[in-house]
Amino acid sequence: MKNDEIESKWKKLPDKVRRWWKKRGEDQRTIANEKREKSIGILQKRYGYTKEKATAELDEYYPKAKLC
Repeated sequence: MKNDEIESKWKKLPDKVRRWWKKRGEDQRTIANEKREKSIGILQKRYGYTKEKATAELDEYYPKAKLC
């Protein structure tokens, strides 16, 4: 491999790494949102809460779970 070729690939690496990490972050947010929605559904089914009440309950006791 020539030096020019190596230098060119080296310059492209940060963009690839940023895209890779961005994708992983999006995946984690998707998983967290799905778990949050599942938790809301469980509260609704188990305790007869409305969606609003279940959401408020989660927000009150698990404020760090808020994603927006």
